[in-house]
Amino acid sequence: MKPSFLLTLAAVLLAGCAGPQGELVSLAEKRLALSPDIAWYKHSKNLPVYDPVRETTVLQTVMAAGQQQGLHPDTVRRFFAAEMEASRRVQWEWIEGWRKNRIPAPDRPALDLGSYVRPQIDEINARQISALARGAQPLSIAQLSEIGARFLPKN
Repeated sequence: MKPSFLLTLAAVLLAGCAGPQGELVSLAEKRLALSPDIAWYKHSKNLPVYDPVRETTVLQTVMAAGQQQGLHPDTVRRFFAAEMEASRRVQWEWIEGWRKNRIPAPDRPALDLGSYVRPQIDEINARQISALARGAQPLSIAQLSEIGARFLPKN
């Protein structure tokens, strides 16, 4: 395991799951667990993984919400940009696996992003902002990527 992940794990254990740091990690896990569903939707609809317009909109929304809770916009932007990058990494791995027939495609229709997945993400985002406002330290891209690795396809 990487030292950054061990530090995050130690912080979670020290803070307890009810503490803001543990809550932030738990919410990041929930958020990144949605990445395969997002990938399946994008793959099914032949959409790009990276959508800069959507990501800019999300970042503007979370930065404004964070400011309302006393957070510096740049802190919020860095955390959520890193989380979206970690999600993209997971999505790319799934899509590449499906394209190259290394992993079987789901035998179900893709869950709609607008009506099903994004409302979940919006709720997670709001709870993450609250955890940050209560003192949780933002996770780095390395920590988020380590969490995201749990949701990569198993070849």
